[in-house]
Amino acid sequence: MRAVRLGRRSSSWSLFLALSVASVLAGCVSPSEGSSGETPLPDSGTPSPDGGTPPSFTWGTGTDTGTLAGNVWTPGRDTAGLVNAVSWALVPKGRWIEVAGTPLTSLDAEVKAALPGFRDLGSGGIAAVINAFSGVAVDAPGARWWAFGGGHADSSNNGLYRFDMAKMRWSIEQLPDNPANWTGVVYGNTYSYYPPAEEYSKAHPDSDVYSDEFFDPARPAASTGHPVARHTYNGLVYNPDLQEVALGVRRMWRYSLTTHTWKRHNPFNTPGATYDGVTGYGGSAGWTFWDEVSHRYLFGTTENYNYSKWWSFGTDDQSWRWEVVTPPIWHFAQVVRVGRKLVSFPAPEAPHGTFPPRLITYDLDTTKWEELRLKSNLELSRCYSDYFEGQILTYVPPLNRYIAAFRYDRDGDGSFEYRTFEIDPVALELREAPEYEAGAFGGWHELVKNRFFYLATHDALVYVRKGEENLRVFRLP
Repeated sequence: MRAVRLGRRSSSWSLFLALSVASVLAGCVSPSEGSSGETPLPDSGTPSPDGGTPPSFTWGTGTDTGTLAGNVWTPGRDTAGLVNAVSWALVPKGRWIEVAGTPLTSLDAEVKAALPGFRDLGSGGIAAVINAFSGVAVDAPGARWWAFGGGHADSSNNGLYRFDMAKMRWSIEQLPDNPANWTGVVYGNTYSYYPPAEEYSKAHPDSDVYSDEFFDPARPAASTGHPVARHTYNGLVYNPDLQEVALGVRRMWRYSLTTHTWKRHNPFNTPGATYDGVTGYGGSAGWTFWDEVSHRYLFGTTENYNYSKWWSFGTDDQSWRWEVVTPPIWHFAQVVRVGRKLVSFPAPEAPHGTFPPRLITYDLDTTKWEELRLKSNLELSRCYSDYFEGQILTYVPPLNRYIAAFRYDRDGDGSFEYRTFEIDPVALELREAPEYEAGAFGGWHELVKNRFFYLATHDALVYVRKGEENLRVFRLP
């Protein structure tokens, strides 16, 4: 069935129904890669062509400081294009600063130059790669991240894009598929599936083809085997061990940063299986984490009040497994990894039982989850209880604090404005933290997903608000 856009809904029940019918999945490898009956080889120990070593972050050593005008910083760079250390020193501490020239839309002309005649069929253009319910995959030690998204009516652009803090610029990791190759295809309303692939999958239910890829027997140029655009939510992750970017939205997809190719896996190796939001993979909003000890990817469908279990994939033996990472009934939250634990913070509210506020942790080693109640002065009547997809959370190691943002009617006027809070995981206290408010340049955005994080390389908070806007940074005092 066609994917359903997961925007705001009037009730969690309608979301549950939408997710319950979201996907019919197919097999592990494309027909060009071999039959699904073949025994896959382990891939976790395969060396990368370039040794699998990611680039190290480094500062430029030039003297160009750039400029600072109000709250807008224009970086100074050396002859290699690296941002100079003396330029970063110009950035003030303790407040949000905008970095000039850093919107994702700055790549639009470059994409169109590489693909003459390229036209995004969606309504939001390249900005919607981020804006359309999508997060990023962060390489914190390398101070870089990747974006892959779009989908539905927002964008048909399925390119993979990288931002490097070393140069404070976006670049193209992989170009999107060219819509010129889709001539004759009725491709509207949603760009999260490719109609010819969907038709083939229905006609061949035991095949390894599914609608979330570009597979097209009638148009060889369009049959690239790449994933179509889609909302990635928080489901995109960087894997430093295998040098790849992976996502677990619908099927599992992995992009090798060394071979520059996509590889896909069908959950539980079951072509044609139907999953629903109660007993299996919900097919849409979720999380992806890499466990470097067990060599497993963890996939969680905890967004949009989805009641699915988590599932995992082992790269050593290609095995699939159901997991109980969260309580059986889950509530919308943000999840961050801290050491060997996943830590989540659901938006405090009554209908889904997340008031009083609490942290919920999952230990990757013991596979146990724990609920930690927080002390606060929040009032239940002032907590936002409607459908809410804008929970924000990150962890700041040097402070041993979490920074969170959510809607809370502190003034009692019914506005339920975004408020910023700090969580002390030792004292188990939540307090309002106006010192981190992102009031400048539009404030918090309800579809920010995991595009708010801390980078030790810069001792700063980073906020990727929207695709057409500049990056924001907050140097810690």
